[in-house]
Amino acid sequence: MILHSKIFGIGFPILVLHGLFGNGENWISFAKKISKKYQVHLLDIRNHGKSFFSKKMDYDLISKDILEYIRHYNLFQTIFIGHSIGGRAVMKFSLNYPWIPKKIIIVDISPKAYSSKYYKNIIQILKSVNFNIIQTRKDLDLFLKPFIQNVEVRSFFSKCTYRKKNGKLSFCFFLFGIEKNYDSLIHKEIKDGYYKNPVLFLRGEYSNYIIPEDFFFIKKLFPKAKIITVSKSNHWVHIDNPIDFYKKVSDFLNEKI
Repeated sequence: MILHSKIFGIGFPILVLHGLFGNGENWISFAKKISKKYQVHLLDIRNHGKSFFSKKMDYDLISKDILEYIRHYNLFQTIFIGHSIGGRAVMKFSLNYPWIPKKIIIVDISPKAYSSKYYKNIIQILKSVNFNIIQTRKDLDLFLKPFIQNVEVRSFFSKCTYRKKNGKLSFCFFLFGIEKNYDSLIHKEIKDGYYKNPVLFLRGEYSNYIIPEDFFFIKKLFPKAKIITVSKSNHWVHIDNPIDFYKKVSDFLNEKI
């Protein structure tokens, strides 16, 4: 099965992979802007958005999904951008198939194993959502409020819903598939091999997903990596500071290999 995507513009292809629970829709503003020079593919990773749902989900499988997508659309000189677990997927793909990506951009994530159980707790909260009772996004926000104080996080989950044919709300992700494979996505490091082409790591100024202690590990897998901090941004760098994010991405893409 081929991953679902939205495609903007013409030119050298840029494949964008979203973060956990998200989908390609999260990147539309960026895609519309940069598609003046490139053809942008906003992919939905398996178990997210309009792509297929599966009980199996790890970075090797996601890498194969991406490879099938590239073959299906006959893409060459491909550039990759990945945020959060999408960034980890891009890293693994680049290590598995290092001859394919021309350049890669990783947004606020590193190859290390993360020990945080934050999203595991989020999953338990989301499992308790009853869409037989919760009928609107406002209802969902009110339900999540006692458990999730961060307004932006609640808003994100409210936007990650759609109405089924029967009129009921539903999440735009396969929660069971994500929960079943959470440990392999978050708690296992990305390792083995190296990618020799240019890599840009963009970290949020207020985020702790990439810390200085990670730099050596990043350089080991990606010897040409540049690690740059985007000011006034947290984990959702492209949303928190879109102007600086776009400039740093554009500057990197314009650099000759």
